[in-house]
Amino acid sequence: MDVLWKRKSLVWAVVGLGALMPALLGWQWMRFEAAVWQAGVGGVPITERLTMDPVGNTLAIIALVSMVCVVVLTVYRLNKEATIPVSGWWAIPLLAVVGLGIMLYLASIPETMICYPSGACQVIQQSEYGEILNVPVGILGALGYLSILATWSASLIGSSRLLQIVPWALLALTLLGVLFSLYFTFLEPFVIGATCPWCLTSAILMTILFWLSAETVQSLRLEKAIYG
Repeated sequence: MDVLWKRKSLVWAVVGLGALMPALLGWQWMRFEAAVWQAGVGGVPITERLTMDPVGNTLAIIALVSMVCVVVLTVYRLNKEATIPVSGWWAIPLLAVVGLGIMLYLASIPETMICYPSGACQVIQQSEYGEILNVPVGILGALGYLSILATWSASLIGSSRLLQIVPWALLALTLLGVLFSLYFTFLEPFVIGATCPWCLTSAILMTILFWLSAETVQSLRLEKAIYG
């Protein structure tokens, strides 16, 4: 585990994963525009997409900027020497259960065709972005939250080795989740033109989980700094 305590290694790992996000967004944007123009119907201006769901898309943009700020601040905090963390260990499973419920609800929409409080999530579910490799996004999200719950639960076993590994595993899982959430939150206002409130809620939950996971890593680092 000593390698994990090296700040440069952590920073480069996070920066490397973060660098994938703008590349993926840029590629997705170009792919979408190319498909639209190839269909012979012309591109839909971004301003028009934003006005398709003005309230939802505005909230999505605000959430997107806020999420980026939280991620940047969290990475900055991790890059510093061990600092006093914010205690939130027991909030992690509670938030993950809420996120799991949201994802299962979204996964049920294609069958029930019921979406509250708006129908925007139906628009997203029926778009080409509603599935990844033929798997509904709701199912993938549910698997992500289940992985977080399972990893957190492993700490209850009481093994000292697991207690050293679990915080880092949670950090990796929530980082992957928050990158995916950033990607999808970007697609909603700028490409799809509709914002699902449940997807937005899940994105915010995942960002909080990432921050809390980073705080557990800080607790581990502080303990190591004090007791060696």
